[in-house]
Amino acid sequence: MEETILKKLEYQITIPSAHAFLVRYLKAAHADRKIVQLSCFILDGTLQSYNMLNYLPSQIAAAAVFIARKAVGRNAWSPTLLKYTQYREEDVKPVAIAVLAEKSKSSMELRAVNKKYMSSRYGRVAAISLPSDL
Repeated sequence: MEETILKKLEYQITIPSAHAFLVRYLKAAHADRKIVQLSCFILDGTLQSYNMLNYLPSQIAAAAVFIARKAVGRNAWSPTLLKYTQYREEDVKPVAIAVLAEKSKSSMELRAVNKKYMSSRYGRVAAISLPSDL
């Protein structure tokens, strides 16, 4: 049965990674370049953390968008994001707090991520101070 389904799908399947969710959520957020780059920076900072394995990839992606929107002064969540993520702001906020806590703990360990996002190619978003009060 599995083989039949895969053949029908022409083997075009993907793993539901946090990045796949992030791309979808950024479209729903009508994100500009700065929010896209900042969200990617935040998400990349979670990839090496065992503590983040407690959350679903979709939750981490939603938290990255939430933090990025807040950091640039936009409303943290929107009705469109609610529709496409199926997460309310109250659902995303605890995950965002955990992401920020993890990011502050491991900032020295993530030198490569910080260096990457300090380059002009990535908008120097690593220099943007992330919100501490969510």
